[in-house]
Amino acid sequence: MKFNLQLGILALLGVTTALPAKSSSASASSSSLPQPKSTSPGCGNHLAKGHSPGDSYRANMISDDGRNRSYLIHLPSNYTTHRPAPVVIAFHGRGKDSEYMEKLTQFSNEEFNPDAIAVYPQAIVDDYWHVSSGPNDISFIIQLINHLEKTYCIDSTRIYASGKSNGGGFTNDLACDPVASTRIAAFAPVSGGYYQNLASEEDCDPSTVKIQCDPGRSKVPILEFHGTADTTIPYAGGARHGKCLPVVSHALRQWADRNGLGTSNKTEELWGGNVQKYEFGSGESLGIVTHYRIDGWKHVWPSKDGNYDSSKETYFDAAPIIMKFFKRWSL
Repeated sequence: MKFNLQLGILALLGVTTALPAKSSSASASSSSLPQPKSTSPGCGNHLAKGHSPGDSYRANMISDDGRNRSYLIHLPSNYTTHRPAPVVIAFHGRGKDSEYMEKLTQFSNEEFNPDAIAVYPQAIVDDYWHVSSGPNDISFIIQLINHLEKTYCIDSTRIYASGKSNGGGFTNDLACDPVASTRIAAFAPVSGGYYQNLASEEDCDPSTVKIQCDPGRSKVPILEFHGTADTTIPYAGGARHGKCLPVVSHALRQWADRNGLGTSNKTEELWGGNVQKYEFGSGESLGIVTHYRIDGWKHVWPSKDGNYDSSKETYFDAAPIIMKFFKRWSL
């Protein structure tokens, strides 16, 4: 059924558009992968000694500002040096690390992700992404993408980003960046903190605050998960840490408006009405902005079996839903 949600006016024009992949099949088999459209310079490179498909290992690179930056990387068992693979980059939350994020997200679990390289970068300032007093982490991620393309055989049109909490907010920052948004095909923040700078906390109106966002293309695919009982990043938003958190649904409506999708959305009640799924768009673009609102769920990555965030189970695993969403989109 259809519901109309009132959207604010926000006109941001882009220069490129995310395209639905030729195959949007839910099948997890590698045979269902869309034909790669781009071959990276790393195709044909031999893996480093001691590294092989199916492994996870830590690697390092020197960023343009001279810092030694590290990341955890998992190569799928079917990785070859001659077939470009998709890439999922996953950002940990504040106070966590890349190993925790690998275990939490299950993006290295080939039951959920049999085909994509999974990369888990490490933040360096108090394990916190995009700190104003720290390094330029957006620039680092663009450099990391360049580094990965030179090192591994990657489909450059199928690079994706996801993150939890502070990492989810950083995922949204990348989607809003004029350059990063043209290098990453789709974005999936979970329990993200979408902090907005204001002159004073007293100026914070979570239902109307404008999200500062300037993507370098139109039709940016966004998949977002958030629990209504989240007390760390409240669904209802509010003033926090001297900044303003928007109501989560307001942030998603702005993405719908920014993508030119209008005010109409398809709404589904799932799992006995405990989860609401909102999809904006129409035709092939239906769901280019999608939001899962989980009643009574806290600041936890959704998992049917519990996870490192919490032993509490929920109705679904986020990882396969995210991977199915990513498979739909390419640059």
